[in-house]
Amino acid sequence: MGDWQDIFAAKIAAMDLTEPWRLQEDDSLQVHILKPGWKEYVQRRALGRFRCSQCFHEWSSAKAHIVFHMHRHQGQGMVWMRAFRQACRRCSDPQLEEPEFSQETMEKLLHNLVLKILKYFYRLPIQPSDLLEVVVDTQVTGPHDSARCEGCQLGVCSQSRPAPALDASEPSMHADKARTHRTLKRRGMRPSATPTHHPSCFNSSFPWKHCCCISSILLCGLAVLLFALLYFIKT
Repeated sequence: MGDWQDIFAAKIAAMDLTEPWRLQEDDSLQVHILKPGWKEYVQRRALGRFRCSQCFHEWSSAKAHIVFHMHRHQGQGMVWMRAFRQACRRCSDPQLEEPEFSQETMEKLLHNLVLKILKYFYRLPIQPSDLLEVVVDTQVTGPHDSARCEGCQLGVCSQSRPAPALDASEPSMHADKARTHRTLKRRGMRPSATPTHHPSCFNSSFPWKHCCCISSILLCGLAVLLFALLYFIKT
């Protein structure tokens, strides 16, 4: 924890903040559960190194999660931090192990943390482009073991987050249609296709009835002429 605190203090000083800020560890922090007046910063993707305390197996994970809760009160600032642990997949009864991070990763995380502090508590206009990207540039083999990840079990992992809601600007009929589709599917019924309306030429303003009448009269007249012509030919 000492390395985190030293880097954090240097970042605070580099931003010319005269108010004291402290960084401490708290293993009881929960994502999206904050006290009134507190703010949160969550990093869901960072490269962490783990070492099993039983079999000494080492592994890397690109889904090491860290959460920070921060608060400013009466000219002083406080930040609580929690790095979520992982368990060894080789042991039958493993313990949750703390992650270790490189100096570069800690520098970027704490740089972003200080920018969040400036934005939330000092009203400075921080843009998303000002944040440093925490890049995972080391190849990690194998799938992420959600069953042995503390962050996944607590719903911190990005793959555990709920799907985004429909755009509020879309009409509510799209949501109703989606719910109806799911309901029919659960009941084993195939949702019927929505009929598409094609404009008919008979619904237009063109006087089709008059044309039909005129055509009928012309056909009748032509038939009379043919009949008369055949009559005179025979006589």
